[in-house]
Amino acid sequence: MRNIDFSKSFRKVEYKIIMEKALIEKLAKKNILVIDDDGLITRTLCSLLRKEGYFASGSESSDEAVDEAEDVEYDLIIADIKMPGTDGVETIRKIQSEAMIHNRPIAPVVFITGYADDKSVSEAKELGEVMFKPFDNSEFLNRITKYLN
Repeated sequence: MRNIDFSKSFRKVEYKIIMEKALIEKLAKKNILVIDDDGLITRTLCSLLRKEGYFASGSESSDEAVDEAEDVEYDLIIADIKMPGTDGVETIRKIQSEAMIHNRPIAPVVFITGYADDKSVSEAKELGEVMFKPFDNSEFLNRITKYLN
């Protein structure tokens, strides 16, 4: 009777499974919501994030962002602090409150601002990280990657 060594075949199958899993993880895109009342900034950041392989959608008002977050589970939210009407901090509080009510995970938040008073920045830091505009794309993407990996 001849002994058959299956170990080589098993290693090939195991390697193939590992490679397929890595590919699936790479293709599993993350959802990001960008909230900024300046449409140019919203579109620019969404475009940059999409080029990096993320799903990105933008909202230019608090109400629009809250509605958007009710329908989609986001992996990260990027929000301007200073916006007309309801500011970014209050918008995030509403989104997080809705997430808790519906037993959904609370997405990490990166606030962006070009001008904000100390009180607003302090409140924002209680809910997430704060980046000051202008920032360069690589710095921005490094911060985003930190939250998504």
